[in-house]
Amino acid sequence: MAAPRRAGADAANGGPGARGRSVLALDIGGTKTIVAAVDDTPTDGLQPLRRPVTFATPRDPGAFLAALERAAERALPMGARPAAIGIGVPGPLDSKAGIVEYSTNLGWRHLPLAALVSDRFEGAPTVIEDDANSGALGEALAGAGRGADPFAYLALGTGLGSGVIVAGQVVSGANGAAGEVGHMAVHDRNGPPCNCGRRNCVESWCSGIGLARRARETWPAARLPDGSAAPRDAAAVFALARMGDAQALALVARARHAFAIGIAALLASLDPALVSVGGTVGLAEPAFVRGAFREASHLVHWAGGRHVRLRRPQLGGRSVLAGAAVLGVRARQVGG
Repeated sequence: MAAPRRAGADAANGGPGARGRSVLALDIGGTKTIVAAVDDTPTDGLQPLRRPVTFATPRDPGAFLAALERAAERALPMGARPAAIGIGVPGPLDSKAGIVEYSTNLGWRHLPLAALVSDRFEGAPTVIEDDANSGALGEALAGAGRGADPFAYLALGTGLGSGVIVAGQVVSGANGAAGEVGHMAVHDRNGPPCNCGRRNCVESWCSGIGLARRARETWPAARLPDGSAAPRDAAAVFALARMGDAQALALVARARHAFAIGIAALLASLDPALVSVGGTVGLAEPAFVRGAFREASHLVHWAGGRHVRLRRPQLGGRSVLAGAAVLGVRARQVGG
């Protein structure tokens, strides 16, 4: 976890900038940002102090910070300033330095996000974490993963992120890439391109953006032979597969196999007690997730494959927000 930026001296000494206990939690996504305020670490779901505020995520950092300030006024108790801020954001990140190295869906490069946000809120201690890691932390402490150690969480949505939690802490690894199975190769690097710049990644087959690209390759014309619209997103591919279309079934089968390889890598390396799969695709397609999990369990050591459990996320679309709240509360404790 990043070393939090310390609040200003007036806040520490109880002067004009003194703060309450409220912590601001942010879930920054490629299309929308959700902001909520909490007092304590979530342990049984997320219980914000006021209704969370959602806004479209601007790609311009300055516009984002301005929108965040407006949202924070509505999310925090009247007249309150945040004691600390926790942020879940798509990576890759240097979470220790508080920098977004390159978020492909946001277009942010080498952005000192923690410092920029902290400065907008009078030096409030601020930490950032990869959104999948934040989602893993939220589910581990307040959702499906409570009591499970180790715990693995995969966010299958626009992309494929994953997070590993051991003893209540995010496992980042030496380079911040622990558990990132979305960008390991499916057999080799001879395959479709991925947003990361490499080829044949697990994500390029099973994520929302990957399935959309495979759909355009499979059905280049805008219309199918029966006159209906050709699939252009993951939901449409799955819908067509449920109707028995052979090409759609083949795409889903390849996606399931790729996803199973990614899950198996986590099972073999971590031997988790429990796995949970969230994200827009993961939540919308539980049968697909169960099929991939079954296949993965047959690809690894019999002990791990037999005993590991799969559980649906309990926080729904608020897993990342809950994890960000945990980060913020911890930063508040470190910041004094």
